[in-house]
Formats: sequence, structure tokens, C-alpha cells
Amino acid sequence: MAHVSLEALMNCIDGSASESERSTVEAHVMNCKDCADQKQEFQFLLTHLQEDSAFEPPVSVLNESLGIFQQVFRPERKSIPHFIASLVFDTFDQPMFAGMRRMGAPPRQLLFRAGDVDVDVKIESMEANDRITLVGQVLSSTTKFFDNAPVKLESHGIVRYRTQTNVVGEFSFDEVPKDTYHLSVELPEGEITLFCVHRGNS
Repeated sequence: MAHVSLEALMNCIDGSASESERSTVEAHVMNCKDCADQKQEFQFLLTHLQEDSAFEPPVSVLNESLGIFQQVFRPERKSIPHFIASLVFDTFDQPMFAGMRRMGAPPRQLLFRAGDVDVDVKIESMEANDRITLVGQVLSSTTKFFDNAPVKLESHGIVRYRTQTNVVGEFSFDEVPKDTYHLSVELPEGEITLFCVHRGNS
């Protein structure tokens, strides 16, 4: 079953979808747990973005949050621009050649783009232990490779895994449990987020 596109989910949530598009999305998420979870995460994110920035959290919550992010906190950078990458290529969306049979689960190749930065991702699924290996490379058409860039995998609002790129912009997450993951790469220009780099048990 094909999933609802990221754009359709966002349009439905922010109210810009047409009545027919909204009905299609709502009908789909009633029968697709992955898309229903994704819609809930987007609604949660939108709610928090719309909250009054003057709200002062309890001291205990603030201290706990600072403890969690202490290692990545950089006082000299008061704000980091955030960019959402667009999926421009996915081998799962490409038709198979006539007469070919699919033997096992082939690696999935995806290409995300944000401005002049491309993030190339390959996902290999290990059905035996219900895990995936996710490797990628951060590239740019105008600058050198992005080395030592922090990369993180997040699911359900929590950062589960962290790594960083090597000298040629490559990174890897080996044998992580299958889940719906968002991937973020922190670059000098800002943080790029790849929504739904992997969906549930797909």
C-alpha cells in the first residue's frame, strides 16, 4: 500500500488541502498506522511551533532539558537555521524492468535535497533480525565535502542514535531496529532534516 506523501500530510494539517485531498488523506490514515503516526508527529510539531515563545517552562523541566543537550549545546550559536529536505529520488518508486523478479529485499536508495546540499541515503533491510543499516553521504555542488558534521536519527520525538560524517561526508548507522526515523545533519549553514527517511517496518 502506497503511503501518503509528506506534502499531502502537511497540507491536510495546516488546512491548505482541498476537500477531496483531505478526505483521501483521512481515509488512508485510518488504515495505515505508519501514516497515522507521521500525521500525529507533524501535528505535535506544529502545535509546539505555534505556542507562545514567551512561555516560561518550569525550572525542573528546563534543567532536565539542559542536561540532555549539554554535549551539543553551543552558547556562541544562539539560533541555528533549520531546513527541510525534499525527497527527489527513491528506488522504491521506480518500476521494475519487464520480466525481472525481485529476489529478497534490495537496498533502498534515496536522494534528498535542500538548496545546493544533497544527502544520498542507502538503506539495507535485515529481515532475519528486523533491523536496518542506513549509510549516506552529504554532498554539495558548491563546496567541499562536509566532514565532522553531526548526524542524528530521531524517532517519536527522541534522538535515538548519533554519529558524524567522515572526511568525504559519509556516515553510517549499523543494524538499528526498524522504526519510523527522521534524519538530521548539522552543517555550518544550518540543520537539514530528512523527514521519514525510513518508515516503520518497511
